[in-house]
Amino acid sequence: MSTNNSDMVSRPCKHCNKKPMRVTQVETPLRPSCLECVEKHLGAAMVILAEIHDGYAYRLQLIGHLYEAEDESRQWPLLHDLIRQARKAYQQQDTVPDWELFAKTIEEIKDHARE
Repeated sequence: MSTNNSDMVSRPCKHCNKKPMRVTQVETPLRPSCLECVEKHLGAAMVILAEIHDGYAYRLQLIGHLYEAEDESRQWPLLHDLIRQARKAYQQQDTVPDWELFAKTIEEIKDHARE
C-alpha cells in the first residue's frame, strides 16, 4: 500500500511525552464483536501470564491477547473498557488483570442476552 504526504499526520505520544511522530492514517475496518473470541483471548492471556511467572519472555504476547480481547469486545462498552484498562495497567505497571471481574462481566452479558 502506498501513502503520500496528505495521508500523514503528526501526533504526540499520549504516554511518554515525546515529540510528535509521523503516523499514517489508514481506515481499518472494525470486525464484529464476538464474546466467544473475547473469552478465547482472555483465556490465552491467562495461560501466557502463568508462563511469564515461570520465567518465559511472553510479555508482548500477553499484551497482544489482551488487545485482541479488547478489540473483540467493542459491542459491550463496559467489558471493552475493563479490558482496555487492564491492558494499559499491565503495560505501564505490570498489574495483573482481574480475571474474575472479566468472567463476571461476561456472564452478565450472556445473562442479559438470554432475557
